Amino acid sequence: MQISTREAGEVTVVEVEGNVDLSTSAALRRSLFAILVDTPKLALNLAAIRYIDSSGIAILIEVLKDAQRLNKKFVLFGLSSAVEQVFRLTHVMRIFQVFDTEQEATGSG
Repeated sequence: MQISTREAGEVTVVEVEGNVDLSTSAALRRSLFAILVDTPKLALNLAAIRYIDSSGIAILIEVLKDAQRLNKKFVLFGLSSAVEQVFRLTHVMRIFQVFDTEQEATGSG
């Protein structure tokens, strides 16, 4: 799994590539929590994720709860078909703000 970040105005865009599973989810958790502290809005691009398991979903829920606690925004965009399928099966699609494009997620479109 590879994680990269960049700024898009006041939004930090995080790109994740590869698999998010039990062996990689702790690294993703550390990265997202560290980034959340320093940004008003975190937009996570999930387009390059090939696989996500329940540990990955749990991390995303943890980050969402922490964002809410800190009065920050955490949004998702670009869900790959594999991620979207897992989100629908686990019924978590409705708890996240999910956008199709980065422009929609960052509010620049």
